[in-house]
Amino acid sequence: MPSQLELRIAQFTNWRTQLVSSIDEFRAWQDTYGHADIEQTLRIYDMVEGLRNDRIRLAFMGESAEDKIGLINALLFSDLPGGLLPLGAGSEFLCATEIYHDPTESPYVRVLPIDTRKKQESIANLRRSPIEWITMRLNPDSPESIAEATRSLMESRAVSIDEARSLTLTNVERSGDAVMIPAWRYALINMPHPMLKSGLIALYTPGPAMLAAEPEVALRIASSAQSLLMVLGKELANSSRDVWKQYAQNSQAHKFVVLDSGAGADSATAASVATALELANENVLALPIKQAVAARLAHEESGDLLEGFSRLEKLHAEKLVPERQALLLNAVAKEIGPLVQSARQAVAARFISTVKEMQDLTSTSGKNRSVAQDMLTRLESERKLYQKSVAQFNVTYSDLNAKGQELLATLHDDRIEEILSHDREFIQGAWTTAGMWKNMQGLFAYFATQVEKILNYAVKLREAVDGIYQSFHENFGLAKLSPPPITLEKHLDSMHALEENARSFCRDPINIATYKDFLIKKFYDGMVEEARQQFELTRLDTEHWLRGALGPLNGQIMERQTLMLKRVESLRNMKDNLTSVQERIKQLDSQRQSLKKQGEQLDLLRNNLALNNPPSPGAKPATAGSQQPAS
Repeated sequence: MPSQLELRIAQFTNWRTQLVSSIDEFRAWQDTYGHADIEQTLRIYDMVEGLRNDRIRLAFMGESAEDKIGLINALLFSDLPGGLLPLGAGSEFLCATEIYHDPTESPYVRVLPIDTRKKQESIANLRRSPIEWITMRLNPDSPESIAEATRSLMESRAVSIDEARSLTLTNVERSGDAVMIPAWRYALINMPHPMLKSGLIALYTPGPAMLAAEPEVALRIASSAQSLLMVLGKELANSSRDVWKQYAQNSQAHKFVVLDSGAGADSATAASVATALELANENVLALPIKQAVAARLAHEESGDLLEGFSRLEKLHAEKLVPERQALLLNAVAKEIGPLVQSARQAVAARFISTVKEMQDLTSTSGKNRSVAQDMLTRLESERKLYQKSVAQFNVTYSDLNAKGQELLATLHDDRIEEILSHDREFIQGAWTTAGMWKNMQGLFAYFATQVEKILNYAVKLREAVDGIYQSFHENFGLAKLSPPPITLEKHLDSMHALEENARSFCRDPINIATYKDFLIKKFYDGMVEEARQQFELTRLDTEHWLRGALGPLNGQIMERQTLMLKRVESLRNMKDNLTSVQERIKQLDSQRQSLKKQGEQLDLLRNNLALNNPPSPGAKPATAGSQQPAS
C-alpha cells in the first residue's frame, strides 16, 4: 500500500501536469489567434520548463549514517528490495550525496574526488565541469548493480598528516602515522525511481565533522532544502547542536528531528530537544529507528513500530506539498497572469470596438453620406485626442521603465562582481574575526539597500500607473486595473538567514583559529554563491513584476489606438460606398462571435490556472467545467 507521502506526491505530480497542460493550452490559444510574440513565447516556455523541473528537496542530517540511510530508504524507496542505499552496520557515506532523477541522462553514480578541495572553484562551479567527476553507470533493474555503485561512496583512503592538512582535513580518523580521509567530496545518484521522477530530491549529509569541513555544502543544503531532518541518538550531542545552530536554525525549510527511542530517547528527551533547537513539539519525534525502518522495508502495514514513522510521513505530506503547490501557483500567477490578463483585455477591446463599429454602420444604413461623414469627423476628433494622451503616456512610460531598468542593473552580475572583488581584497588581509565580519557585511548591506530602493520605487510606480489607468478609464472607457504588488520578502528572509549563518561562523573562535584559510577560500565562496543566487532571483522577480505592472497597460493603450485607426479607415471606405455597409456588418458580426468565443476560452483558462483568486496552501486548481466562463 502506498504511504501517505507517496499518495500526496502522486497527487501533486498529477496536479502539476494539469497546470502545465493549461499553460500549453494558453500558448496554443496565442498561436491560433495571433496574439503571441517572441518574448511572451520564451517566457511561457521558461515557466513550463521551470514547472517540469521543479523539485522538493529533503535533507537528512545527524550523527548516525546508518540511521540516516535507513530513513531515506524507508521514506522514499521502500518499494525496492532493501531500499536503494546499502544498509547495515558500517554503512556510512563519507560525503554529501544528492539522489534525484535526470531523464536526460542514463542512470549513474557520479563522484567528485576529494583532491578537488585544493582547487579554488566552489562545488557549484565544479558541478558544471564534467571532467572533474568520475561516473559509474548503474542498472536500475539490477539490485547488484545499484549496490556495487552505491557502496563506492563508503570508500576512504590513507594519507599522510601533511597531505590531510593540505586538504584542510584535520578532524579525521588516524591510523598509525596515516590519516583516513574520504575518497570523495560530493556524490550524485541519478535513479529513475517514481518518487524521484515526481520531483523529490534526497540529500544525505555526512556527520557533523565532515559537514563542517564543507561549509559551502552545508550552506547550500540549508538554503535550498524544503525539509531538514536531523537524526539523533538518545540525546542531542554538542556537535549536532553546533551544526544545527550554524546552518539549520536560520533556514526557511521545515525542520524535523527524529530521536532513536531504541537507544533510550523518550518523550521527555523529545521535549528537551524541541526547546533546545527552538522547534514545535510535534516536529520532534521519538521512534525506534532501526526497528521501524526494518518493519517498513518488510512492508508491515500496522503496528506500534510504524506509528511514529507514519506521523513523520504525515508531517511531510501536510506541510511540504501544500506549501510547494501554493508557491508554484503564485509563480504562475505572477508570470502567466499578466499575459492572460493582457490577452483578455485585448480581446475585450476588440470586441467593444467591433460592436461599436457595427452600431456606427447600422446607423448609416439607408442614410446619406453626410451622416457617415459626421460620424467620421467625430471619430477623427476622438482619435486625435487619444493620440495626444498616448504621447503623454509614452513619456511617462519611458521614464518609469528607464527607472525600473536602472534598478535591475544594480542587481546584475557585473555590479555584484565589483562589490565581491572589492570585499575579497579586504578579506584576504582581514585576519581578525571583527575585520572579516565587517567586510562580509558589506554584501548584505548592499542587498538590503537595493531591495529597499525597489520597494520604494514600486510604491511610486503604483501611484503613477493608477493615475494613468484612471485617466484612460474616465476619458476613453479603458478597463480600470491596478498593477500587481511586488513581494520580495522571501529573498530578504533568505539573505537574513545567510547573514546569520555568516555571523555565527565568523564569530566562532574555533573556526577562525582552525579554518582561517579554508574560511576565506571555501566558506566565503559558498556564502557568496548563495548570495549571488538571491540577487539573481530578486532581479528576476523584479523584472517580472515590472513587466506585469507596465506591460498590460501599454498593451491595452496601444491596442485601443490600433482599433480606433481601423474604425476610422472603415468609415472612410464606407462613406463613399454605402451599398457595402450590410456586407461589412455581416463581417463584423462574425468577428464579434469569434471574439466572444476567444474571451470565453480565456476565462476558462484563467479559472484552470487559478488566476482569479490568490492560491492558498493545499488549494487545488479549478478543473475544466468546474466554473462557467464569464460572458
